[in-house]
Amino acid sequence: MSSREVLSLKEKDIYAGQPMILSVFKKDEGFTLLEMLLNFSIAIIIMSLFPLIIQNIMMFKSVSSDNYDINFELCLRDILSEIKNKEVTAVNGELLAKDLTTGKIYSYNYHLGRIIRKVDRAGYVILLEQVKQAEFYEQNQSVFLRIKWQDARRIRNETLQIK
Repeated sequence: MSSREVLSLKEKDIYAGQPMILSVFKKDEGFTLLEMLLNFSIAIIIMSLFPLIIQNIMMFKSVSSDNYDINFELCLRDILSEIKNKEVTAVNGELLAKDLTTGKIYSYNYHLGRIIRKVDRAGYVILLEQVKQAEFYEQNQSVFLRIKWQDARRIRNETLQIK
């Protein structure tokens, strides 16, 4: 039986020549006003969180687009990890690292606004871009990198000890 139950018509249930349909509601499963208000308040709470979510997404978006510092740190990490346990010298502004076990020579130098890496004078692996000047040099049995590079807001001059 449906939620509406239609009662049978009798002859006395006729009004102005039209039959009157009487209906009785039993256990109507519709929303009450209280349920509607509860659902509406939950929807408003969820919608009020959207601006906060959008602000957080935009904050992370700006951080991820400004990745010059991370690239600089990754470049230094790559150089330091690759020259570990190798014979290192600086010649004509270029860093040379010779692997004594394999005989390979790894070179790092500045070329066209980039710091690049080559193995046995072959290849062209870009380690860092946006470089204005870079020079590897030796001083007091240590190897240094003097670099002038540009990020999104400034030009930075740094001198770093490599070995």
